[in-house]
Amino acid sequence: MSKIVHIVTVKFKPEVSEEIRQEALRDVCDLKNDIPEIISASAGKNFTDRSKGYEYAWVIELKTKKDLSIYLDHSAHLEFIRKYKPLFADVLAIDYEA
Repeated sequence: MSKIVHIVTVKFKPEVSEEIRQEALRDVCDLKNDIPEIISASAGKNFTDRSKGYEYAWVIELKTKKDLSIYLDHSAHLEFIRKYKPLFADVLAIDYEA
């Protein structure tokens, strides 16, 4: 059975504290408590020199493309974006079927 994998990598603005960065990682993982379509959620800080400046990433797994659409439009996800997007210097998102 296939699944949908949603990967986001971010560069925070330099003035954003490590505490706020860690809060964002916790909050994105906590979305699974509000959005039942999420199968799993994980997040972390990059530890290699291959990331081209992207410091943090998270992975959200869902069952179907429809579930991805539900996730993207869900009020909890939109609130996360409203809260944290202004703190990002850059964002890259990739979605694929596995």
